Amino acid sequence: MKKVNVGLVGFGTVGKGVVKTLLSKKKILEERSGVSVNLARIADKDLRSRKGVRVPKRLLTKDVNSVIKDRNIDIIVELIGGIHPAKEIILKSLALGKHVVTANKALLAEHGKEIFTAASRFRSHLGFEASVGGGIPIIDVLRRDLVSNKIDLIYGILNGTSNFILSKMSEENCTFREALSEAKTKGIAEKNPRLDISGVDSCHKLAILALLGFGLSVKPKDIHVEGIDRIDAMDIQYAKKWGYAVKLLAIAKKAGKELDLRVHPTLIYLRKILASVKDENNAIFVRGDMVGATLFYGRGAGSFPAASSVVGDIIEIAKRIDDFKKPKSAFKMEFDSGVRKVRKINDLSTRYYMRFSAIDRPGVLSSVSSILAQNKISIATVTQKERKKGQSVPIVMLTHEANEGKMNRALKKIDKLPFITKKTVKIRIER
Repeated sequence: MKKVNVGLVGFGTVGKGVVKTLLSKKKILEERSGVSVNLARIADKDLRSRKGVRVPKRLLTKDVNSVIKDRNIDIIVELIGGIHPAKEIILKSLALGKHVVTANKALLAEHGKEIFTAASRFRSHLGFEASVGGGIPIIDVLRRDLVSNKIDLIYGILNGTSNFILSKMSEENCTFREALSEAKTKGIAEKNPRLDISGVDSCHKLAILALLGFGLSVKPKDIHVEGIDRIDAMDIQYAKKWGYAVKLLAIAKKAGKELDLRVHPTLIYLRKILASVKDENNAIFVRGDMVGATLFYGRGAGSFPAASSVVGDIIEIAKRIDDFKKPKSAFKMEFDSGVRKVRKINDLSTRYYMRFSAIDRPGVLSSVSSILAQNKISIATVTQKERKKGQSVPIVMLTHEANEGKMNRALKKIDKLPFITKKTVKIRIER
């Protein structure tokens, strides 16, 4: 049986899951793949704790270079995260003829083109299934199973922490802070959850999906991003009353020769499947010209879901490792889908939910409506349930389809009115 040696860099949450899987499932992996994967070395800057995994001490080292330069190691698995030194570790490994597996979505989003080019140049394979959707096999689906399709739409819930928070706020009518606290207690949210709740994590994943689905290399800075930290429980309850759920969606939608790319809280119909995705689960909707509408659902984060994808990449490379030595490119990403650039957010046309905070006095609603009308924004529904004369109360509206740029101009003017007490909450509605 062919033997393939693996060097692991990063022994954190996902790294621990990978090691446990390779050791505890060694026999079944051999039976199913026909190759023997040997965990040869583990590099981590902190070796004081074995992370709850029993491994021979001889496998552990703090010297990353000793793992990368080991001629007997065939595959380097990078699981330290972040940009540096992960980028240097991957590029050096590829240059030395190693194959690489990574779960590093931030790195691939920022420097994917450089890394993919290096993999192609050195005829090495780069596995990155765990970078999007944790245990959901969306990367392989887009690269292989849907390769004959022209994709026109990819959107979904790509961050488990944010989805858990919004689910709890909806089900228990609790505050954002209360839901976040529970997420931290359960280990779903990091101690510093900024990347998750700000939408940045979803943005990184969306950049990767844009490349896979549309052949467009996009920097995260070119994607419009909004987080969930300004969503209040009342927004979720109002939305529910009107037949909507609030979800943090990552959206990639073909619009002629432009690609509509955005991450933000979104109202979606309760009857849509995505509205029923609860807790820390992820779901990704893909539509192609041949396959039609498809949905991929599962656990999007955590030690073992991500480890499942990492080990899958390791086994796939191990099975085909001899093929990569042939004089051909082992990794090609760019293709022509007809998409040329990212669409500007101000060119978007959609429906909106808005919550104004205003002093309850005569003329408020007419003043707000007048400014909206001046910007060609028509109101579909409006409600003002709480009446507290002289105090700040919520006024909630749904609009008909309107232009984003005009909406932003209108809200900028409305928020300067003397009776508006807080910045208006605006949530886009997706059909």
